[in-house]
Amino acid sequence: MFKNIKAPEFPAELQWFNSGPFAMAGLKGKAVLIDFWTYSCINCLRTLPHLKRWHELYSDKGLVIIGVHAPEFEFEKNPSNVRRALKEFDIKYSVVLDSDYLIWSLYSNNAWPRKFLINKEGRIIYDHSGEGNYEETEVAIQKALLELNPDVKLPVVEKAAGAGGVCYPATPEIYLGSLRGRFGKIWNFEGDWKIFPEFIEHQGKGKEFTDFILLNFESFEVNLVAGTKDGQPAELKLELDGQPYGSLKIQDYKMYNLFKAAEFRRGQLKISCNFDGLRAFAFTFKGCKE
Repeated sequence: MFKNIKAPEFPAELQWFNSGPFAMAGLKGKAVLIDFWTYSCINCLRTLPHLKRWHELYSDKGLVIIGVHAPEFEFEKNPSNVRRALKEFDIKYSVVLDSDYLIWSLYSNNAWPRKFLINKEGRIIYDHSGEGNYEETEVAIQKALLELNPDVKLPVVEKAAGAGGVCYPATPEIYLGSLRGRFGKIWNFEGDWKIFPEFIEHQGKGKEFTDFILLNFESFEVNLVAGTKDGQPAELKLELDGQPYGSLKIQDYKMYNLFKAAEFRRGQLKISCNFDGLRAFAFTFKGCKE
């Protein structure tokens, strides 16, 4: 945990969204919350409602939130994809694209998401990795704001939604490309697929949903990070435990929900495709009940 360390300066010539470039030197006298994230990361997306709420509550009281978008996949380096994601998730605070992990390295970061809170003197006073601890984080934000102005009126910190929920050992995140993917009992595929470092790509032009990915899971929900090679929409047909489970259109590179249930369960998903150029990157899961 990093505390009472001077926050590093932002490298020059990075692309910023929702604002012009910031410099740490110009942010002295503010409370600054740095959030390392990437838009296809399920853990990051679950923190967004809290970040958006803090921006709405505290931006006029001295808090500056800066999302450092550090891509996990190559498609997340594309500024157009990031801009689309910011619009889709209605993110209004500042975001900087850290494609070469320059800011990531300056903070010796090793996780998505991760938050650093910086006080009016430009020193790191709070550090949290992963989801959760929302009340603790908000208390730290309020403390930093009170140091700016002891007379500022702040709302009562509410208990975070979902706090105290039951968690189960869900299937861990699964990568499908050759760099990190290992197919076998948990997942496998059949048909004409080509394996790339980050993803598998369907090659079956003209086939009638005969090729598929088979996934065994334990979770409240199953998500797929995917997109298409040429930006054209692709249809997937889903089966859950051998029964039809609807269809899904894939187009933009992002995370898509395949399955969601009120109760934790074990199941098997069959994901059939007839589109030449579908790219599947990763499966993500949910283990906690809100």
